[in-house]
Amino acid sequence: MDIRTKLVFALVAASLGSMFVFGAVVAPRVEDYIRNGTLERLDEVAEAKRESLRWIIAGWRDGAQLVASRTQLRASFDDYTRTGARAQMARMRAILHDAITASRSLTLLEVFDPQGDSVVSVARGEVADLSALPKPLTPPAGHQPSYLGVAFTESGSPQVGFQARMVLDGRTIGSVLAVFDAEELSELTAPRHGPGETGETMILARDRSGVLRTLHPTRYGPGRKGSVVLSGEPGALGARSLSPGAPPVSQGITDYRGVRVWAATRSIPELGWGLVVKEDRAEGMRVAEEFRSWLRRTALILSAFAILVGAALGLRFALPIYALAEVANRIRKGEMDARAEVTREDEVGVLARTFNQMADELEARMSLLREFRKFFEVSIDLMCIAGTDGFFKRTNPSFERVLGWSEEELVERPFLDIVHPDDVAKTEREIQKLAEGIPTISFENRFQCKDGSYRLLRWTSYPQDGVLYAIAHVVDESPQS
Repeated sequence: MDIRTKLVFALVAASLGSMFVFGAVVAPRVEDYIRNGTLERLDEVAEAKRESLRWIIAGWRDGAQLVASRTQLRASFDDYTRTGARAQMARMRAILHDAITASRSLTLLEVFDPQGDSVVSVARGEVADLSALPKPLTPPAGHQPSYLGVAFTESGSPQVGFQARMVLDGRTIGSVLAVFDAEELSELTAPRHGPGETGETMILARDRSGVLRTLHPTRYGPGRKGSVVLSGEPGALGARSLSPGAPPVSQGITDYRGVRVWAATRSIPELGWGLVVKEDRAEGMRVAEEFRSWLRRTALILSAFAILVGAALGLRFALPIYALAEVANRIRKGEMDARAEVTREDEVGVLARTFNQMADELEARMSLLREFRKFFEVSIDLMCIAGTDGFFKRTNPSFERVLGWSEEELVERPFLDIVHPDDVAKTEREIQKLAEGIPTISFENRFQCKDGSYRLLRWTSYPQDGVLYAIAHVVDESPQS
């Protein structure tokens, strides 16, 4: 066996041995890191979702309290209970109608006397079956609206009931039942707000039959309006979310599909609700599998590299490689027609030919780049590269021709500074859509010229990796005020 072969074998053995040891030591730690990192991320998302949910609940409570504290409603109700005047009944109904119309989510407002008997009510849309609510609906003892429960409709979102006291001159004169549509829960748990590709957020509660179910359509549930029933058995994912003392994260549990997941749970004890943020275990472990695949590929690459290095050293490839490096340096300095001399049919010759092919492709691409640069510079339309941070990165000369601003002046300040004040809000909304990856097909706004006039521009924009590529056409060549 000659020295060249021995060198190749030695380098291959060293590379494979090193990768084996590296994989045996590092791979388990990487898996632990991925698992712990995912659970920590899920826990952070669950905490943030719980705070958002509490804001929603607080908004419902405030809405109920706001209706119950309306002075005209309390005065009309008090007068009606004392005199029985029908005019006050009509006035209360008008007040409730105004309140329910002004609200996004109110579906029912109903006023009760101190004995819990209904006096007047106003509803909007489909109202859930409220037969499970406690009867009679006497005023709550506390100053804050009390939570009554959740009811499910046949076709829409669940509805949540709160009861608030009506107080006049220090006397409890009755109460208001406010029922809210829980569509906000569907927005909070939408897949686009979930963790990971398989991530899902669920908000759970027991219905009037004691069955544990979601308060919104699930990502993998039966249809857009569907609600999924979950197991309420102790230790199950749903039951954990209802228990304040349950561990916040779980890594060996299945969800309603029977799929193993990593999950973080939170309880909402004031309502008896639970919150689950989960991600398929397979998704998390996919990263670990990719790492193992990377180790295998790296081992193969290192082996190939060892073979090439051994052969190179054995055949004294140093000088030909230096010559090739010199050609590469000439190309780097701008001598695009420089090429390596191909005089051998071995590995060095293959490398030289491949290098020349790459140089040919590079020269062609540089030529194409110059053509595109020329197209960018001579276009009569306004072409630019911008960021979702609100700054231009590059502009073509048409900006200066049309608006009077030089590229240096445009890139040094936010472009919203020269957008017509009446167009700033809609421009900001369009930028937000672009930041979410939604292209702009045709969007018009007015930009200020350097002389103070405005030009109406029609934009076409495409976002990619936080960068906006946009073309604007002047809609009206005459300046606008």
